[in-house]
Amino acid sequence: MTESVSHAIRLRQRLLSVGFGCGLATLAACQRADTGSADENAGQTFTSVCAKCHGADGKGGVPAMEGANPPRNFRDSAFQASRTDEQLKQAIQKGKGGMPAFGNLFPDADLQGLVRKIRSFDPAKGH
Repeated sequence: MTESVSHAIRLRQRLLSVGFGCGLATLAACQRADTGSADENAGQTFTSVCAKCHGADGKGGVPAMEGANPPRNFRDSAFQASRTDEQLKQAIQKGKGGMPAFGNLFPDADLQGLVRKIRSFDPAKGH
């Protein structure tokens, strides 16, 4: 192999590795943007759907009917500590107590965003 061909091959490999690295950086930025979008969607969903019962501040509210349990207070650190993220997702999807089931209304990314929103109310996290 001549030196110029060898040099061209090394240059091509470097360019490919730089391109690959840039591709990974772009992918990571897209994933951060997707998380940001999911969190933004979750914030909007919480405000328009969940806050009607749980309050905009996450403190819960009054029962929908007499004798029913009040909606969860997400600012209760004991509640936060007693539930896994998966349990919160299941409660959103399948409902629980007086909370209706939202089924597959939300894609997984939005469900994860809603869980992060619920976790953001945890006083033990210093928010």
